[in-house]
Amino acid sequence: MPAKRRSTPPLAASTPSSAAESTADSLAEPAIEADLPEPEPTPAQPPLDDAFRRRPRQSRGQKRVELLLEAAATVIARDGIEAATAEAIAAEARTAKGSLYQFFPNRDAVLAALALRYADELRAIHERALPLDPLELPLDRLIDRVVRPLADFHDRTPAFRRVFSIHDAPTDDTGSAPARLRSQLFESFVDRLDVLFATRNPRLPARDRRRAALITATIGQAILAQRGRSTIAVDRKAMLDDLRRALLAYLQPLLEPEPPKPARRKK
Repeated sequence: MPAKRRSTPPLAASTPSSAAESTADSLAEPAIEADLPEPEPTPAQPPLDDAFRRRPRQSRGQKRVELLLEAAATVIARDGIEAATAEAIAAEARTAKGSLYQFFPNRDAVLAALALRYADELRAIHERALPLDPLELPLDRLIDRVVRPLADFHDRTPAFRRVFSIHDAPTDDTGSAPARLRSQLFESFVDRLDVLFATRNPRLPARDRRRAALITATIGQAILAQRGRSTIAVDRKAMLDDLRRALLAYLQPLLEPEPPKPARRKK
């Protein structure tokens, strides 16, 4: 008698009706606790806009996905990116590995979804940090307004640095969803700084302004990443203070240039 082939849940290829979606969720999610047959992991990287095998549409499924992402972040922060296997994530979430495969095709898709979550948080921070009128603040306070929330974000998301440095590849690399997101976030931040600097000093040439935005973003990113590797609170505070001072020293001549001195009258 021929052996039965093990079926795997098909990837969503079309959008079903809302009634069918609700039925599918209500049938699939109660079975999550069971040790379901595991589909073969998909080797391809998930697209940036959708890392999911199936997006949850009920609160139970949404909570399950949040639990898996939090578990992945915990494993990554504690044990490193390579340790965040599907088995380790499921064990940290205290659920069966089949639960993970209900929503994600593989481990890399979980990491891509976590990267997407971090990217959304960072975009919101960038929007709040950069004021509509940068002229109303002294330069040192403007720098602090940008740097402090970014440092706080790094402090409360210890897995962020590891998720976004999976591959130290060129910025045009398309093999890693986190790498692509990292590049997009960096370019977006540089664009925002460019606009801010143009408002702060309209006389600064566009080429110089863009270079200043690029250097500012690079310095901030590098020091905050290095600060995240330190486990000593005193050193972390000192590095943040040094970052503020370095940016102030670099930006002050560009954004707050001294007015030209009047020419001396010849006697």
